[in-house]
Amino acid sequence: MRLSLREKQDRHGISIREAPVIRNMRLAVLFSGGKDSCYTIMKAREQGYKVNVLITIIPRSTDSRLFHYPCVEFTRFQAEAMKLPISIYNIDSEGDYEVEKLTKHLSEVKRIFKIEGIASGALASRYQKSRFEDAAGRVGLKCFTPLWGMDPIHLLNEQLNTGMEAMIVAVAALGLGQDWLGRILDREVTKTLLKIQGNCGVNPVGEGGEYETFVLNAPIFWRRLKITGYRKLWFGDRGHIEIDGVEFE
Repeated sequence: MRLSLREKQDRHGISIREAPVIRNMRLAVLFSGGKDSCYTIMKAREQGYKVNVLITIIPRSTDSRLFHYPCVEFTRFQAEAMKLPISIYNIDSEGDYEVEKLTKHLSEVKRIFKIEGIASGALASRYQKSRFEDAAGRVGLKCFTPLWGMDPIHLLNEQLNTGMEAMIVAVAALGLGQDWLGRILDREVTKTLLKIQGNCGVNPVGEGGEYETFVLNAPIFWRRLKITGYRKLWFGDRGHIEIDGVEFE
């Protein structure tokens, strides 16, 4: 097998040496249903990896620092749209106990789907990246983070250029009010995010949890998803959407 070793620089200038790219390495992608998860699948395939299965972790609450909470129970529809198998697990624990649970589930997925590594959409969170690497390493899996260290604005433009259609399903930042819930992430929304970034310091890709998305369509989807109904839940300075139903168009 042909190997190539890639190095990236993060925003602090520290060299990050990633796992060697092994053509056709079988991966599981940690999948929240958001734009970064979908783009991770696209980048993994572009770099020669084989995505065998998706893994969705449903945390106990929005307080999880590792996993997304809003709308993740509907990732099975996205998996079907991509014609990929998916393993969905509920995690009742919080904090570092989430790593213990993730390790257990990775071991099971490794056994069933014969994966050799995992991939995640971590961009700048060392908390997430280090814990994903820890969980993977405990069960003998490589960890791949294709978006790590990318410039947020460049990444967002790349995602929009693919034609990806993503709905904003959660917000938690100054400048992002209840009216943002349900909006489609497009060029106009991006311009507004950049203005808010200058005024309030919001990360335009939502890496700090400022907002979360649910992808309705992408180049890797065979069919577009349609949300048949949803409700907005608002808690003073933050909120999220609860989806009532999803169907294929």
